[in-house]
Amino acid sequence: MRGFIRIAAVTAIGSLALVACSFTAGSSTDTVGTKELEKQVDDALTKQVGQSPKTVDCPKGLKAEEGAQTRCTLTADDGARFGLTVTTKRVNSDNKVDFDIKVDDKAM
Repeated sequence: MRGFIRIAAVTAIGSLALVACSFTAGSSTDTVGTKELEKQVDDALTKQVGQSPKTVDCPKGLKAEEGAQTRCTLTADDGARFGLTVTTKRVNSDNKVDFDIKVDDKAM
């Protein structure tokens, strides 16, 4: 896996393969809400790169069903914006959603 966030004016972008993560979807819904999704994406990317993005914006939640996808936007500290795709890999019996994050190769 390779870096994806612009740090200052230096580009640390290769192309990010996948970041694998998991979190628990709310038991009363089959969709992970936007705020929870944004938090989990931010946490996963911070863990992978060692620096938190300035913002992560996910206008739609992620369905808790295998293969479901949603698009989000990552804003780096220098203002560069990158699209990213979050994909549900599987939903476990305890309602835990395993997902992958793929950051676009080029800035928006």
